[in-house]
Amino acid sequence: LPSTLPQKKEFAGHILKSGRHLLTLINEILDLAKIEAGAVNLSLEPVALGEVLDECRTMIEPAAAQRGIGVLFPDAGATVVEADRTRLKQVLLNLLSNAVKYNRDGGAVMVALGFDRSGMVRMSVQDTGAGMRPDQLDLLFQPFNRLGQENSAEEGTGIGLVVTRRLVELMKGTIGVSSQAGVGSVFWIELPLTEPHALGAIVSAAPPPQVSPHGVADTGVRRTVLYVEDNPANLKLVEEIVRFRSDLRLISAQDGHLG
Repeated sequence: LPSTLPQKKEFAGHILKSGRHLLTLINEILDLAKIEAGAVNLSLEPVALGEVLDECRTMIEPAAAQRGIGVLFPDAGATVVEADRTRLKQVLLNLLSNAVKYNRDGGAVMVALGFDRSGMVRMSVQDTGAGMRPDQLDLLFQPFNRLGQENSAEEGTGIGLVVTRRLVELMKGTIGVSSQAGVGSVFWIELPLTEPHALGAIVSAAPPPQVSPHGVADTGVRRTVLYVEDNPANLKLVEEIVRFRSDLRLISAQDGHLG
């Protein structure tokens, strides 16, 4: 007999879930390989912590809500850290996703900030999950070690925390964890505090630019964008996007040398 519509949806769901898991595995292995080879170049700069936390909250709340898990974020105020913005977001999202994944239904995830050490800020992510034993904590940052979760319903690679630790260290920070079986875990990272660039302060104090009919700020200055791309479909897409920006002029090149 042919499969029913619900069965087809279930089969498609399995395919999508497996595909996403495979993509995560590949990306994390590539990240780890690049880090081990010293091929990861970070751009350390002042990063407004509140903005990054807001973005992380937006991305993690839907997954938490599906299991009735409450997520509590602090007010970061004007806190600025020295970090690579993209990698800091990656680190925090990994800790947050783990806190949701290994939590109990109806549990909670609490993010907190601390300023105990001079010149450093501690960002901690606490969950109400099953917690870990001391012997499991000793194996926590080993690649491909899922601490007995291999046969659980939660998919994982055992690489995410290894990549997270290396990235934190590359950002001149530290990472740690405390846990109690049956109570939950607290993962924390510490990064250097810094001040925003003087240029950033000047720009923020300037009057807001006018907005064009397309919703794009019109500063009266036309800028040139160089787009290096060997895929014609991608080039066409970017051309269509830039076409709506009267303040931009696009030039393209098929390779880096020509660019």
